[in-house]
Amino acid sequence: MAAGCKAAARLSRLSTDYRVTIIERSPFISFSSCGLPLFASGEVDGVSDLYKTSYGAVRDVEFFREVKRVKVLTETEVVEVRTEKNEVVCRPVGGDGAFTLPYDSLVFATGSEPVRPHFACARSPLISSFHYPGDAENFRKAAQKGKVASAVIIGGGFVGCELMEAMTSLWGIDTVLIEREAALLPGSLDLEMSLFVESCISSDKIHLLLSSTVEKLTLKETGTPVVSLEGGRSISTDRVFYSLGVRPNTVLAQKSGVKLGRHGGILVDNQLRTNVHNIWAAGDCAEVRNLVTDSTDIFPFGSISNRMGRAAADSISGGHVCFRGAVGTFSLKLFDNTICAAGLTEAGARLNGYDTATVIGCWPDRPDYHPDTRLIFGKLVYEKPSLRLLGLQLAGEGEVTRYADVFSELLSQRKTVEDLASLEHAYTPAHSSPVSPLNYIGYMACDQEFAGILNVSPLEVSSYEGIFVDVREPEETSSFPFPEKSMNIPLKNLNSKLDEFDPVRGLMFVCERGPRGYEAARLFKENGHLNVSYLGGGNLLYSKIIKRLSASPSLKSAACLK
Repeated sequence: MAAGCKAAARLSRLSTDYRVTIIERSPFISFSSCGLPLFASGEVDGVSDLYKTSYGAVRDVEFFREVKRVKVLTETEVVEVRTEKNEVVCRPVGGDGAFTLPYDSLVFATGSEPVRPHFACARSPLISSFHYPGDAENFRKAAQKGKVASAVIIGGGFVGCELMEAMTSLWGIDTVLIEREAALLPGSLDLEMSLFVESCISSDKIHLLLSSTVEKLTLKETGTPVVSLEGGRSISTDRVFYSLGVRPNTVLAQKSGVKLGRHGGILVDNQLRTNVHNIWAAGDCAEVRNLVTDSTDIFPFGSISNRMGRAAADSISGGHVCFRGAVGTFSLKLFDNTICAAGLTEAGARLNGYDTATVIGCWPDRPDYHPDTRLIFGKLVYEKPSLRLLGLQLAGEGEVTRYADVFSELLSQRKTVEDLASLEHAYTPAHSSPVSPLNYIGYMACDQEFAGILNVSPLEVSSYEGIFVDVREPEETSSFPFPEKSMNIPLKNLNSKLDEFDPVRGLMFVCERGPRGYEAARLFKENGHLNVSYLGGGNLLYSKIIKRLSASPSLKSAACLK
Protein backbone atom coordinates (compact mmCIF):
# COMPACT_ATOMS: atom_id res chain seq x y z
CA MET A 1 0.00 0.00 0.00
CA ALA A 2 2.82 2.42 0.85
CA ALA A 3 4.62 1.73 -2.41
CA GLY A 4 1.49 2.02 -4.57
CA CYS A 5 0.35 5.31 -3.06
CA LYS A 6 3.84 6.74 -3.23
CA ALA A 7 4.19 5.75 -6.90
CA ALA A 8 0.79 7.23 -7.76
CA ALA A 9 1.41 10.52 -5.96
CA ARG A 10 4.87 10.84 -7.48
CA LEU A 11 3.60 10.23 -11.02
CA SER A 12 0.92 12.86 -10.55
CA ARG A 13 3.57 15.37 -9.46
CA LEU A 14 5.87 14.55 -12.36
CA SER A 15 3.33 15.39 -15.05
CA THR A 16 -0.20 16.74 -15.25
CA ASP A 17 -0.66 14.61 -18.37
CA TYR A 18 -0.61 11.35 -16.42
CA ARG A 19 -3.93 9.77 -15.56
CA VAL A 20 -3.24 7.64 -12.50
CA THR A 21 -5.58 5.11 -10.93
CA ILE A 22 -5.08 3.13 -7.73
CA ILE A 23 -7.03 -0.12 -7.46
CA GLU A 24 -7.30 -1.16 -3.81
CA ARG A 25 -8.99 -4.31 -2.57
CA SER A 26 -9.61 -3.02 0.97
CA PRO A 27 -11.64 0.02 2.09
CA PHE A 28 -8.45 1.68 3.35
CA ILE A 29 -5.94 3.81 1.46
CA SER A 30 -2.42 4.60 2.53
CA PHE A 31 -2.70 3.56 6.17
CA SER A 32 0.34 2.81 8.31
CA SER A 33 0.20 -0.85 9.34
CA CYS A 34 3.26 -0.25 11.52
CA GLY A 35 1.03 1.85 13.77
CA LEU A 36 -1.50 -0.90 14.47
CA PRO A 37 0.19 -2.02 17.72
CA LEU A 38 0.09 1.61 18.91
CA PHE A 39 -3.63 1.73 18.23
CA ALA A 40 -4.08 -1.58 20.03
CA SER A 41 -2.20 -0.27 23.07
CA GLY A 42 -4.24 2.95 23.19
CA GLU A 43 -1.36 5.26 22.30
CA VAL A 44 -3.15 6.15 19.05
CA ASP A 45 -6.79 7.13 19.47
CA GLY A 46 -8.28 5.79 16.26
CA VAL A 47 -7.37 3.69 13.22
CA SER A 48 -8.17 6.73 11.07
CA ASP A 49 -5.13 8.45 12.61
CA LEU A 50 -2.99 5.90 10.77
CA TYR A 51 -4.01 7.27 7.38
CA LYS A 52 -3.96 10.97 8.11
CA THR A 53 -1.49 13.53 6.83
CA SER A 54 0.75 15.52 9.17
CA TYR A 55 -1.84 18.30 9.11
CA GLY A 56 -4.78 16.03 9.95
CA ALA A 57 -6.35 15.40 6.53
CA VAL A 58 -7.64 11.86 6.02
CA ARG A 59 -6.12 10.17 2.98
CA ASP A 60 -9.41 8.94 1.54
CA VAL A 61 -10.74 8.73 -2.01
CA GLU A 62 -11.64 12.40 -2.07
CA PHE A 63 -8.23 13.43 -0.73
CA PHE A 64 -6.40 11.55 -3.48
CA ARG A 65 -8.72 12.95 -6.14
CA GLU A 66 -8.60 16.57 -4.99
CA VAL A 67 -5.06 16.86 -3.64
CA LYS A 68 -3.06 14.24 -5.52
CA ARG A 69 -5.10 14.18 -8.77
CA VAL A 70 -5.24 10.39 -8.46
CA LYS A 71 -8.36 8.28 -8.97
CA VAL A 72 -8.85 5.57 -6.34
CA LEU A 73 -11.12 2.54 -6.63
CA THR A 74 -11.51 0.99 -3.17
CA GLU A 75 -13.04 -2.41 -2.43
CA THR A 76 -12.14 -3.34 -5.99
CA GLU A 77 -9.96 -6.23 -7.05
CA VAL A 78 -8.03 -7.01 -10.19
CA VAL A 79 -8.91 -10.53 -11.28
CA GLU A 80 -6.82 -10.66 -14.47
CA VAL A 81 -4.04 -8.77 -16.19
CA ARG A 82 -4.20 -9.07 -19.98
CA THR A 83 -0.63 -8.22 -20.83
CA GLU A 84 -1.15 -8.69 -24.55
CA LYS A 85 -3.85 -5.99 -24.52
CA ASN A 86 -2.37 -3.78 -21.80
CA GLU A 87 -5.53 -3.91 -19.70
CA VAL A 88 -6.70 -5.16 -16.32
CA VAL A 89 -10.00 -6.84 -15.53
CA CYS A 90 -11.56 -5.56 -12.30
CA ARG A 91 -14.65 -6.25 -10.23
CA PRO A 92 -16.10 -5.08 -6.92
CA VAL A 93 -14.99 -7.21 -3.98
CA GLY A 94 -17.63 -9.83 -3.31
CA GLY A 95 -19.75 -8.66 -6.23
CA ASP A 96 -20.32 -8.91 -9.97
CA GLY A 97 -20.01 -6.38 -12.74
CA ALA A 98 -16.52 -6.95 -14.09
CA PHE A 99 -14.98 -4.12 -16.10
CA THR A 100 -11.66 -3.42 -17.81
CA LEU A 101 -9.16 -0.60 -17.48
CA PRO A 102 -6.43 0.05 -20.05
CA TYR A 103 -2.89 0.92 -18.98
CA ASP A 104 0.30 2.18 -20.52
CA SER A 105 2.24 1.30 -17.37
CA LEU A 106 1.23 -1.03 -14.55
CA VAL A 107 2.73 -1.21 -11.06
CA PHE A 108 2.25 -4.25 -8.87
CA ALA A 109 2.23 -2.94 -5.30
CA THR A 110 0.24 -5.80 -3.81
CA GLY A 111 2.26 -5.86 -0.61
CA SER A 112 2.49 -8.84 1.70
CA GLU A 113 0.06 -11.07 3.50
CA PRO A 114 0.35 -12.82 6.86
CA VAL A 115 1.68 -16.34 6.87
CA ARG A 116 -1.19 -18.63 7.80
CA PRO A 117 -0.78 -21.29 10.51
CA HIS A 118 0.65 -24.55 9.23
CA PHE A 119 -1.05 -26.37 12.10
CA ALA A 120 -4.76 -27.16 12.47
CA CYS A 121 -6.56 -23.92 13.26
CA ALA A 122 -10.22 -23.48 14.14
CA ARG A 123 -12.14 -20.64 12.50
CA SER A 124 -13.19 -18.02 15.02
CA PRO A 125 -13.27 -14.22 15.32
CA LEU A 126 -11.21 -14.77 18.50
CA ILE A 127 -8.33 -16.21 16.43
CA SER A 128 -6.68 -13.96 13.87
CA SER A 129 -3.53 -12.42 12.50
CA PHE A 130 -2.56 -8.86 13.43
CA HIS A 131 -1.97 -7.53 9.96
CA TYR A 132 -5.09 -5.60 8.96
CA PRO A 133 -6.92 -2.64 10.54
CA GLY A 134 -9.87 -4.88 11.31
CA ASP A 135 -7.67 -7.13 13.45
CA ALA A 136 -6.67 -4.17 15.61
CA GLU A 137 -10.15 -2.65 15.76
CA ASN A 138 -11.78 -5.92 16.86
CA PHE A 139 -9.24 -6.35 19.63
CA ARG A 140 -9.47 -2.74 20.81
CA LYS A 141 -13.26 -2.88 21.05
CA ALA A 142 -13.14 -6.13 23.04
CA ALA A 143 -10.40 -4.82 25.36
CA GLN A 144 -12.32 -1.61 26.05
CA LYS A 145 -15.33 -3.70 27.09
CA GLY A 146 -13.18 -5.82 29.42
CA LYS A 147 -13.66 -8.97 27.35
CA VAL A 148 -9.95 -9.84 27.06
CA ALA A 149 -8.38 -10.95 30.33
CA SER A 150 -5.84 -13.24 28.68
CA ALA A 151 -4.26 -13.59 25.27
CA VAL A 152 -1.82 -15.83 23.42
CA ILE A 153 0.51 -14.55 20.73
CA ILE A 154 2.10 -17.13 18.45
CA GLY A 155 5.37 -15.86 17.02
CA GLY A 156 8.13 -13.76 18.56
CA GLY A 157 9.03 -11.57 15.58
CA PHE A 158 8.50 -7.82 15.16
CA VAL A 159 4.71 -7.78 15.36
CA GLY A 160 4.55 -10.43 18.07
CA CYS A 161 6.89 -8.43 20.32
CA GLU A 162 5.10 -5.13 19.72
CA LEU A 163 1.73 -6.74 20.32
CA MET A 164 3.04 -8.32 23.52
CA GLU A 165 3.75 -4.87 24.90
CA ALA A 166 0.45 -3.46 23.60
CA MET A 167 -1.50 -6.16 25.47
CA THR A 168 0.06 -5.39 28.81
CA SER A 169 0.97 -1.69 28.84
CA LEU A 170 -2.58 -0.28 29.00
CA TRP A 171 -4.94 -3.21 29.31
CA GLY A 172 -3.03 -5.35 31.81
CA ILE A 173 -3.85 -8.51 29.86
CA ASP A 174 -2.11 -11.72 30.93
CA THR A 175 -0.17 -12.55 27.78
CA VAL A 176 1.61 -15.71 26.72
CA LEU A 177 4.02 -15.39 23.78
CA ILE A 178 4.93 -18.66 22.10
CA GLU A 179 8.02 -18.85 19.90
CA ARG A 180 9.29 -21.98 18.18
CA GLU A 181 12.92 -20.86 18.31
CA ALA A 182 15.01 -20.49 21.47
CA ALA A 183 14.84 -16.68 21.63
CA LEU A 184 12.82 -13.65 20.54
CA LEU A 185 13.39 -12.02 17.15
CA PRO A 186 15.33 -15.12 16.05
CA GLY A 187 15.78 -14.10 12.41
CA SER A 188 16.86 -10.56 13.22
CA LEU A 189 19.13 -10.81 16.26
CA ASP A 190 21.83 -13.18 17.42
CA LEU A 191 21.32 -14.95 20.72
CA GLU A 192 23.29 -12.48 22.85
CA MET A 193 21.14 -9.56 21.73
CA SER A 194 17.91 -11.56 21.90
CA LEU A 195 18.68 -12.46 25.48
CA PHE A 196 19.35 -8.82 26.30
CA VAL A 197 15.98 -7.86 24.82
CA GLU A 198 14.25 -10.54 26.88
CA SER A 199 15.93 -9.24 30.04
CA CYS A 200 14.33 -5.84 29.42
CA ILE A 201 10.75 -7.10 29.46
CA SER A 202 9.39 -5.35 32.51
CA SER A 203 5.83 -6.68 32.83
CA ASP A 204 4.94 -9.58 35.12
CA LYS A 205 1.89 -10.07 32.89
CA ILE A 206 4.09 -11.51 30.12
CA HIS A 207 5.00 -15.19 29.99
CA LEU A 208 7.45 -16.40 27.33
CA LEU A 209 7.24 -19.96 26.04
CA LEU A 210 10.35 -20.32 23.90
CA SER A 211 11.41 -23.46 22.02
CA SER A 212 7.71 -24.33 22.00
CA THR A 213 5.70 -25.57 19.03
CA VAL A 214 1.95 -25.17 18.58
CA GLU A 215 0.23 -28.38 17.56
CA LYS A 216 -3.30 -27.07 16.99
CA LEU A 217 -5.82 -24.33 17.80
CA THR A 218 -9.26 -25.54 18.83
CA LEU A 219 -12.37 -24.15 20.51
CA LYS A 220 -14.20 -25.19 23.63
CA GLU A 221 -17.98 -25.63 23.48
CA THR A 222 -18.20 -22.09 24.84
CA GLY A 223 -16.16 -20.81 21.90
CA THR A 224 -13.06 -20.11 24.02
CA PRO A 225 -9.82 -20.72 22.07
CA VAL A 226 -7.49 -23.48 23.25
CA VAL A 227 -3.82 -23.57 22.18
CA SER A 228 -2.36 -27.07 22.25
CA LEU A 229 1.42 -27.42 22.34
CA GLU A 230 3.58 -30.36 21.43
CA GLY A 231 4.22 -32.29 24.62
CA GLY A 232 0.63 -32.17 25.80
CA ARG A 233 0.30 -28.72 27.37
CA SER A 234 -2.86 -26.72 26.60
CA ILE A 235 -3.68 -23.08 27.22
CA SER A 236 -7.22 -21.70 27.35
CA THR A 237 -7.39 -18.01 26.54
CA ASP A 238 -9.74 -15.22 25.51
CA ARG A 239 -7.86 -14.25 22.36
CA VAL A 240 -5.23 -15.73 20.03
CA PHE A 241 -3.10 -13.81 17.54
CA TYR A 242 -0.76 -15.59 15.17
CA SER A 243 2.20 -13.55 14.02
CA LEU A 244 4.17 -15.97 11.89
CA GLY A 245 5.71 -13.48 9.49
CA VAL A 246 4.62 -12.21 6.10
CA ARG A 247 5.12 -13.31 2.52
CA PRO A 248 4.84 -11.45 -0.77
CA ASN A 249 1.35 -11.28 -2.25
CA THR A 250 2.18 -12.35 -5.79
CA VAL A 251 -0.68 -14.60 -6.94
CA LEU A 252 -1.94 -12.11 -9.53
CA ALA A 253 1.57 -11.27 -10.73
CA GLN A 254 2.42 -14.93 -11.20
CA LYS A 255 -0.77 -15.51 -13.21
CA SER A 256 0.26 -12.57 -15.39
CA GLY A 257 3.55 -14.18 -16.37
CA VAL A 258 5.70 -12.05 -14.07
CA LYS A 259 8.81 -13.85 -12.90
CA LEU A 260 9.32 -14.55 -9.21
CA GLY A 261 12.57 -14.81 -7.27
CA ARG A 262 13.91 -17.44 -4.88
CA HIS A 263 12.03 -15.90 -1.92
CA GLY A 264 8.72 -15.78 -3.77
CA GLY A 265 8.80 -12.05 -4.51
CA ILE A 266 8.48 -10.36 -7.89
CA LEU A 267 11.91 -10.06 -9.47
CA VAL A 268 12.77 -6.53 -10.56
CA ASP A 269 15.82 -4.77 -11.92
CA ASN A 270 17.32 -1.58 -10.53
CA GLN A 271 14.56 0.40 -12.25
CA LEU A 272 11.88 -1.75 -10.56
CA ARG A 273 10.92 -3.25 -13.95
CA THR A 274 9.71 -6.83 -14.16
CA ASN A 275 10.35 -9.26 -16.99
CA VAL A 276 7.00 -8.26 -18.59
CA HIS A 277 6.98 -5.15 -20.77
CA ASN A 278 5.34 -2.09 -19.16
CA ILE A 279 4.98 -3.75 -15.75
CA TRP A 280 6.82 -2.61 -12.62
CA ALA A 281 6.70 -3.83 -9.03
CA ALA A 282 7.44 -2.11 -5.72
CA GLY A 283 7.06 -2.65 -2.01
CA ASP A 284 6.73 -5.84 0.02
CA CYS A 285 5.80 -7.89 -3.03
CA ALA A 286 9.08 -7.15 -4.82
CA GLU A 287 12.39 -8.99 -4.52
CA VAL A 288 15.45 -6.77 -4.85
CA ARG A 289 19.20 -6.94 -4.41
CA ASN A 290 20.61 -7.43 -0.94
CA LEU A 291 23.54 -5.02 -0.86
CA VAL A 292 25.44 -7.21 1.62
CA THR A 293 25.14 -10.62 -0.05
CA ASP A 294 24.56 -9.51 -3.66
CA SER A 295 21.70 -12.02 -3.93
CA THR A 296 18.02 -11.08 -4.08
CA ASP A 297 15.97 -10.68 -0.94
CA ILE A 298 12.66 -9.50 0.51
CA PHE A 299 12.57 -6.38 2.70
CA PRO A 300 9.04 -5.88 4.08
CA PHE A 301 9.64 -2.47 5.65
CA GLY A 302 7.56 0.66 5.10
CA SER A 303 10.65 2.84 4.71
CA ILE A 304 11.95 0.75 1.83
CA SER A 305 8.49 0.46 0.24
CA ASN A 306 8.19 4.25 0.07
CA ARG A 307 11.55 4.56 -1.66
CA MET A 308 10.64 1.83 -4.10
CA GLY A 309 7.33 3.47 -4.96
CA ARG A 310 9.07 6.72 -5.80
CA ALA A 311 11.72 4.93 -7.84
CA ALA A 312 9.11 3.03 -9.83
CA ALA A 313 7.34 6.29 -10.70
CA ASP A 314 10.59 7.91 -11.81
CA SER A 315 11.37 4.87 -13.92
CA ILE A 316 7.95 4.98 -15.60
CA SER A 317 8.38 8.66 -16.39
CA GLY A 318 11.77 8.06 -17.97
CA GLY A 319 13.66 9.91 -15.28
CA HIS A 320 17.07 9.00 -13.93
CA VAL A 321 16.67 6.35 -11.24
CA CYS A 322 18.66 3.45 -9.85
CA PHE A 323 17.24 1.51 -6.93
CA ARG A 324 20.41 -0.25 -5.81
CA GLY A 325 18.78 -2.47 -3.23
CA ALA A 326 18.76 -2.54 0.57
CA VAL A 327 20.53 -3.91 3.63
CA GLY A 328 17.39 -4.41 5.73
CA THR A 329 17.77 -1.77 8.44
CA PHE A 330 15.03 -1.87 11.06
CA SER A 331 14.07 -0.29 14.37
CA LEU A 332 11.76 -1.64 17.05
CA LYS A 333 10.57 0.00 20.26
CA LEU A 334 9.96 -2.44 23.12
CA PHE A 335 9.14 -1.12 26.58
CA ASP A 336 11.91 1.37 27.42
CA ASN A 337 14.38 0.04 24.86
CA THR A 338 14.96 0.58 21.17
CA ILE A 339 16.28 -2.35 19.16
CA CYS A 340 17.91 -1.69 15.79
CA ALA A 341 19.85 -3.75 13.30
CA ALA A 342 21.25 -3.53 9.80
CA GLY A 343 22.67 -6.25 7.58
CA LEU A 344 23.37 -9.84 8.57
CA THR A 345 23.39 -11.53 11.94
CA GLU A 346 26.37 -13.73 12.73
CA ALA A 347 24.22 -16.81 12.12
CA GLY A 348 22.94 -15.36 8.83
CA ALA A 349 26.44 -14.45 7.69
CA ARG A 350 27.67 -17.98 8.29
CA LEU A 351 24.71 -19.41 6.39
CA ASN A 352 25.76 -17.20 3.48
CA GLY A 353 29.27 -18.65 3.58
CA TYR A 354 31.14 -15.78 5.24
CA ASP A 355 34.13 -16.31 7.51
CA THR A 356 32.96 -14.10 10.35
CA ALA A 357 34.29 -12.39 13.44
CA THR A 358 32.39 -10.33 16.01
CA VAL A 359 32.84 -7.84 18.82
CA ILE A 360 30.31 -7.04 21.53
CA GLY A 361 30.24 -3.98 23.75
CA CYS A 362 28.45 -1.43 25.87
CA TRP A 363 28.76 2.34 25.53
CA PRO A 364 27.09 5.52 26.83
CA ASP A 365 25.14 7.55 24.28
CA ARG A 366 26.28 10.80 25.96
CA PRO A 367 29.14 11.74 28.29
CA ASP A 368 28.90 9.94 31.63
CA TYR A 369 28.43 13.22 33.45
CA HIS A 370 25.28 14.12 31.53
CA PRO A 371 22.07 13.47 33.52
CA ASP A 372 20.31 11.93 30.49
CA THR A 373 23.08 9.43 29.71
CA ARG A 374 21.78 5.99 28.72
CA LEU A 375 23.62 2.85 27.72
CA ILE A 376 23.70 1.13 24.34
CA PHE A 377 24.59 -2.55 23.93
CA GLY A 378 25.70 -3.82 20.55
CA LYS A 379 27.23 -6.54 18.42
CA LEU A 380 29.22 -6.03 15.22
CA VAL A 381 29.62 -8.76 12.60
CA TYR A 382 32.40 -8.49 10.02
CA GLU A 383 34.20 -10.64 7.48
CA LYS A 384 37.67 -12.07 7.83
CA PRO A 385 40.18 -11.40 6.40
CA SER A 386 38.76 -8.48 4.39
CA LEU A 387 37.35 -6.77 7.53
CA ARG A 388 34.26 -5.81 5.50
CA LEU A 389 31.24 -4.86 7.58
CA LEU A 390 28.43 -7.43 7.50
CA GLY A 391 25.97 -6.40 10.20
CA LEU A 392 25.27 -4.51 13.40
CA GLN A 393 22.75 -5.07 16.19
CA LEU A 394 22.07 -2.42 18.83
CA ALA A 395 19.72 -2.20 21.80
CA GLY A 396 19.26 0.07 24.78
CA GLU A 397 17.44 3.01 26.28
CA GLY A 398 19.80 5.49 24.64
CA GLU A 399 20.01 7.15 21.23
CA VAL A 400 20.13 3.97 19.16
CA THR A 401 18.46 4.54 15.80
CA ARG A 402 20.86 7.23 14.57
CA TYR A 403 23.78 4.80 14.77
CA ALA A 404 21.96 2.07 12.87
CA ASP A 405 21.09 4.61 10.16
CA VAL A 406 24.72 5.68 9.73
CA PHE A 407 25.94 2.10 9.80
CA SER A 408 23.47 1.05 7.10
CA GLU A 409 25.01 3.52 4.68
CA LEU A 410 28.54 2.29 5.44
CA LEU A 411 27.28 -1.26 4.99
CA SER A 412 25.73 -0.51 1.61
CA GLN A 413 29.05 1.00 0.49
CA ARG A 414 30.97 -2.15 1.54
CA LYS A 415 33.06 -0.30 4.08
CA THR A 416 35.37 -1.96 6.62
CA VAL A 417 35.90 -1.85 10.37
CA GLU A 418 38.67 0.69 9.73
CA ASP A 419 36.13 2.98 8.06
CA LEU A 420 33.91 2.56 11.10
CA ALA A 421 36.76 3.55 13.39
CA SER A 422 37.49 6.70 11.38
CA LEU A 423 33.86 7.81 11.08
CA GLU A 424 33.26 11.50 11.82
CA HIS A 425 30.20 12.54 13.81
CA ALA A 426 28.63 15.59 15.41
CA TYR A 427 29.27 15.95 19.13
CA THR A 428 27.35 17.83 21.78
CA PRO A 429 26.98 16.56 25.36
CA ALA A 430 23.20 16.90 25.23
CA HIS A 431 22.87 14.38 22.41
CA SER A 432 26.10 12.47 21.78
CA SER A 433 29.38 11.25 23.18
CA PRO A 434 32.76 12.69 22.11
CA VAL A 435 33.56 9.20 20.85
CA SER A 436 30.68 7.64 18.94
CA PRO A 437 29.62 4.09 19.80
CA LEU A 438 30.33 3.32 16.14
CA ASN A 439 33.91 4.54 16.61
CA TYR A 440 34.26 2.42 19.73
CA ILE A 441 33.05 -0.76 18.08
CA GLY A 442 35.32 -0.07 15.10
CA TYR A 443 38.30 0.38 17.45
CA MET A 444 37.46 -2.88 19.18
CA ALA A 445 37.37 -4.79 15.90
CA CYS A 446 40.65 -3.23 14.73
CA ASP A 447 42.37 -4.10 18.02
CA GLN A 448 41.07 -7.64 17.79
CA GLU A 449 42.46 -8.07 14.28
CA PHE A 450 45.68 -6.06 14.42
CA ALA A 451 46.73 -6.32 18.07
CA GLY A 452 45.31 -9.72 19.01
CA ILE A 453 43.20 -8.33 21.87
CA LEU A 454 40.22 -10.66 21.74
CA ASN A 455 36.68 -9.61 22.53
CA VAL A 456 34.74 -12.49 24.10
CA SER A 457 30.99 -13.00 23.85
CA PRO A 458 29.16 -13.61 27.14
CA LEU A 459 27.96 -16.88 25.61
CA GLU A 460 31.55 -18.18 25.46
CA VAL A 461 32.33 -17.60 29.14
CA SER A 462 31.14 -21.01 30.34
CA SER A 463 33.71 -22.81 28.18
CA TYR A 464 36.63 -20.54 29.05
CA GLU A 465 39.52 -22.42 30.71
CA GLY A 466 41.76 -19.53 31.71
CA ILE A 467 41.69 -17.15 34.66
CA PHE A 468 39.16 -14.34 35.09
CA VAL A 469 40.67 -11.11 36.35
CA ASP A 470 38.17 -8.60 37.71
CA VAL A 471 39.67 -5.12 37.31
CA ARG A 472 36.87 -3.21 39.03
CA GLU A 473 37.21 -1.47 42.36
CA PRO A 474 36.50 -3.63 45.44
CA GLU A 475 33.18 -1.92 46.14
CA GLU A 476 31.94 -2.98 42.67
CA THR A 477 32.72 -6.68 42.92
CA SER A 478 29.80 -7.97 44.97
CA SER A 479 28.04 -8.94 41.74
CA PHE A 480 31.04 -10.70 40.17
CA PRO A 481 29.64 -13.84 38.54
CA PHE A 482 32.81 -15.97 38.41
CA PRO A 483 33.71 -17.10 41.93
CA GLU A 484 35.96 -19.85 40.58
CA LYS A 485 39.18 -19.31 38.62
CA SER A 486 38.99 -15.60 39.37
CA MET A 487 40.72 -12.81 41.24
CA ASN A 488 40.10 -9.13 41.83
CA ILE A 489 42.88 -6.67 40.99
CA PRO A 490 41.71 -3.10 40.36
CA LEU A 491 42.99 -1.63 37.11
CA LYS A 492 45.16 0.92 38.94
CA ASN A 493 47.10 -1.92 40.63
CA LEU A 494 47.76 -4.09 37.57
CA ASN A 495 51.11 -2.57 36.61
CA SER A 496 52.70 -3.80 39.81
CA LYS A 497 51.31 -7.33 39.27
CA LEU A 498 52.49 -8.02 35.72
CA ASP A 499 55.34 -10.32 36.76
CA GLU A 500 53.06 -12.47 38.88
CA PHE A 501 51.25 -13.96 35.88
CA ASP A 502 52.35 -16.79 33.61
CA PRO A 503 52.78 -15.12 30.16
CA VAL A 504 51.26 -18.12 28.36
CA ARG A 505 48.28 -18.66 30.68
CA GLY A 506 44.91 -17.50 29.36
CA LEU A 507 43.62 -14.33 31.00
CA MET A 508 40.18 -12.79 30.53
CA PHE A 509 39.76 -9.32 32.00
CA VAL A 510 36.34 -8.27 33.24
CA CYS A 511 34.96 -4.90 34.32
CA GLU A 512 31.46 -3.51 34.61
CA ARG A 513 30.94 -2.42 30.98
CA GLY A 514 34.09 -3.42 29.06
CA PRO A 515 36.52 -0.47 28.67
CA ARG A 516 38.65 -1.23 31.73
CA GLY A 517 38.79 -4.89 30.74
CA TYR A 518 40.08 -3.81 27.34
CA GLU A 519 42.72 -1.53 28.90
CA ALA A 520 43.94 -4.35 31.10
CA ALA A 521 44.15 -6.76 28.16
CA ARG A 522 46.08 -4.16 26.17
CA LEU A 523 48.52 -3.64 29.06
CA PHE A 524 49.26 -7.34 29.36
CA LYS A 525 49.50 -7.81 25.61
CA GLU A 526 52.08 -5.03 25.33
CA ASN A 527 54.07 -6.68 28.11
CA GLY A 528 54.45 -10.00 26.36
CA HIS A 529 51.41 -11.98 27.46
CA LEU A 530 50.21 -14.13 24.60
CA ASN A 531 46.64 -15.11 25.42
CA VAL A 532 44.64 -12.15 26.66
CA SER A 533 41.01 -11.19 26.14
CA TYR A 534 38.24 -9.13 27.70
CA LEU A 535 34.54 -9.75 28.24
CA GLY A 536 32.45 -7.86 25.68
CA GLY A 537 29.82 -5.74 27.42
CA GLY A 538 31.39 -6.54 30.79
CA ASN A 539 29.61 -7.86 33.83
CA LEU A 540 26.59 -5.67 33.07
CA LEU A 541 25.70 -7.46 29.84
CA TYR A 542 26.80 -10.86 31.11
CA SER A 543 24.58 -10.65 34.19
CA LYS A 544 21.54 -9.90 32.01
CA ILE A 545 22.31 -12.77 29.67
CA ILE A 546 23.19 -15.35 32.29
CA LYS A 547 19.93 -14.66 34.11
CA ARG A 548 17.99 -15.54 30.97
CA LEU A 549 20.17 -18.58 30.28
CA SER A 550 19.59 -19.87 33.79
CA ALA A 551 15.85 -19.64 33.27
CA SER A 552 15.79 -21.85 30.18
CA PRO A 553 17.54 -25.18 29.49
CA SER A 554 16.83 -24.80 25.76
CA LEU A 555 18.66 -21.46 25.76
CA LYS A 556 21.65 -23.09 27.43
CA SER A 557 21.73 -25.64 24.64
CA ALA A 558 21.56 -22.94 22.00
CA ALA A 559 24.42 -21.09 23.70
CA CYS A 560 26.55 -24.23 23.76
CA LEU A 561 26.03 -24.66 20.01
CA LYS A 562 27.38 -21.15 19.31
